Amino acid sequence: MNVGANFLREHVTDDVRIHYAFTEINTAANVVHDKTTVLYYVRALSRETVEDVYNRLIKVAEDAAWMTETEVDIEFLGGCYNTMQNKTLLDLIKDTMLKVPSISWTDEELDFAKTLNEKSMTYEKMLSARQITKDIQIDDSMPDYDYINMFGSNDVSEVQHIVPTVYFMTVGSNVGSGYHTWQVTSCAGHSIGMKGMIQGAKIMSNAGIKAL
Repeated sequence: MNVGANFLREHVTDDVRIHYAFTEINTAANVVHDKTTVLYYVRALSRETVEDVYNRLIKVAEDAAWMTETEVDIEFLGGCYNTMQNKTLLDLIKDTMLKVPSISWTDEELDFAKTLNEKSMTYEKMLSARQITKDIQIDDSMPDYDYINMFGSNDVSEVQHIVPTVYFMTVGSNVGSGYHTWQVTSCAGHSIGMKGMIQGAKIMSNAGIKAL
């Protein structure tokens, strides 16, 4: 199954991600297991592509069962649509962001962020990507934005296909932190994360008032 899925990677579009993990397996490594469970997770920039790859994965699983004279049971757990940003609401959010006062960081918060950046292996890369100087520890600047549909996992996409919805971010961690890292976790429990969350709430509430 997994060999077939890995060879499938060569025959899908570049935006496709195929993840898998064994969730049920015998502990012994020197025997052929009588039962094994594997969880697959498919991502792409469109729901149509996800469904196409999913259907091909089903064929891989069924063919693997034929090859090994075993049986396969498939349980579909769920799926999400791709994000679909609303241009009118994005313009409203951008205008609101420019008018809501920026966050004031304390010396303690900047020192905490600096300590995290010094431990980060991606700090220099982040600085270069955002075109900011090395003295910046928390990047709360307002960059040029585009109408980007996010590639991350977020079920707000389901809402976006029903009603006009916008998705945006505010700063909540040091410059050098990447997604799913301990630096992000530490900032979430710090006043840095709290201030970023409050900033996001201000933007949403002000934009909501304007929309009404």
